[in-house]
Amino acid sequence: MNEITIALLAQTGLDMVLFAVLGLGLEVIFTGLVDCKKNTLCHLMGYSSLWYLPLYMMVPILFGVTKLFVFQINWCARGLIYMIMIFAIEYVAMFALRKLLGASPSEGSYYRSPYNVRGLIRLDYAPAMFALGLFFECVYRRIN
Repeated sequence: MNEITIALLAQTGLDMVLFAVLGLGLEVIFTGLVDCKKNTLCHLMGYSSLWYLPLYMMVPILFGVTKLFVFQINWCARGLIYMIMIFAIEYVAMFALRKLLGASPSEGSYYRSPYNVRGLIRLDYAPAMFALGLFFECVYRRIN
């Protein structure tokens, strides 16, 4: 391997770690805020699962593959594309975790929502997924 290839792999690895930490952190903040509405003490106790790290690590790879096509589109269409991609990846990943673990980590809370799809995704989170996709794009553009 030449030096450029090694540098590119190293940068991609760092990007993957950054998005894993960023994604998990944002998820903890989001769940803390969402659950605060239900909890009268409002301790803002967010949560996530380490099983989700590989999902967030895929973000820079997906942007790297799709940026030539998606980055040219207006922001609203990009947000919709990201939202659909996030829902599709989450659905498949949560289904795989259900098979592997017996239940996906978020399944219990998802089933409590009338907007759940088989306990694997929640359609009422669509605005958050839309915003998350655009936020991740902004971060990706800044670091690349």
